[in-house]
Amino acid sequence: MNANGTRYAAQTVVPIERSKRHIEVLLMQHGAEAYHTGWDTTRDIIEFGWHGKQIRFVLPRYRPTDFKTQRAYEQADRARWRQLYLVIRAKIEAIEAGIAIFEEEFMAFIVVPGMNQTVGEILLPRIQAGTYDVTRALPAAVGAD
Repeated sequence: MNANGTRYAAQTVVPIERSKRHIEVLLMQHGAEAYHTGWDTTRDIIEFGWHGKQIRFVLPRYRPTDFKTQRAYEQADRARWRQLYLVIRAKIEAIEAGIAIFEEEFMAFIVVPGMNQTVGEILLPRIQAGTYDVTRALPAAVGAD
């Protein structure tokens, strides 16, 4: 939320197609190797190739019945695309500023080769269920027997 208590881009007038184009241009300017978007009845998908990795963001689609008016539904849809642009832009800024590295910023969204799932899609259910054993995922401590 911003200083006045509303979400970023909650009142945006930027059309969805322009936000998608802004994402595409941003990625091109920073060296992405591929880019495409797609959708089905329940979600929108944006994928791009970068640093030899496939990155996927999935935006669950809102249902028009969840809103009082068509105008409110359309506004929420515009906002989520603008918010996605902000997220990707912030990740790129963090990488370029040396605050983070590429894999840290995009880890949950990296598609695991041969599985067609992101790291987040694989690990999040396990972490939420408390069945993920982090000690098995991390290397043994140096000097440990």
